Amino acid sequence: MVPSPVSTASGPTAPTVLGAQTRFVGEIFGDEDLLINGRLEGKVQIERNVTVGTTGDVLGDLTAKSIVVAGKVEGQVLARERAELLASATVKGTVQAPKVVIAEGAQLQGSVGMSPGSSPSRGASESTS
Repeated sequence: MVPSPVSTASGPTAPTVLGAQTRFVGEIFGDEDLLINGRLEGKVQIERNVTVGTTGDVLGDLTAKSIVVAGKVEGQVLARERAELLASATVKGTVQAPKVVIAEGAQLQGSVGMSPGSSPSRGASESTS
């Protein structure tokens, strides 16, 4: 799944891509969409959207406006608007967003927190699966 280019005042922009054969260790901060197809060990804070592709493997926390997971994540998935786990997703950790979608076949070992508003909060009610 590849996000569509986003229109900006200067025209559409493609997402920043971490390729399938790439391993990144560290922190990523930014204001562009991010597509993770490789291995990422660390922390991600993006103002826009993060997609973990089917070959993506994240060990760390993801924070963004919207997060779609098709690959693997071990850590927190914190979305300000929406988090979606596709059928191929495997998540070990917390998923928190005002709107959470979990497709049939997705694997989640951890908790889900849904809180109204635009920012995830640690005080939201949680359920385990």
